[in-house]
Amino acid sequence: MKRIENIVLLKVIGTCELIAALAMIYFYHEDVPALIGAVILLGLSANSFYQAHKCYQRQYSPKKNDTSN
Repeated sequence: MKRIENIVLLKVIGTCELIAALAMIYFYHEDVPALIGAVILLGLSANSFYQAHKCYQRQYSPKKNDTSN
């Protein structure tokens, strides 16, 4: 159950970062520092979604048993 909560939390964080990045691009598209910050937020958002995906895969992937040894 703990990993499900981690997945949901990572997706919520990633969504908030994505919304903040898109808002920065929309409202401050003339300012270079704001665009750099938006790109950084987009990278953090992608990382959050990737980490949630990896956590989901670890939870639902079948365990590999080494019965050959």
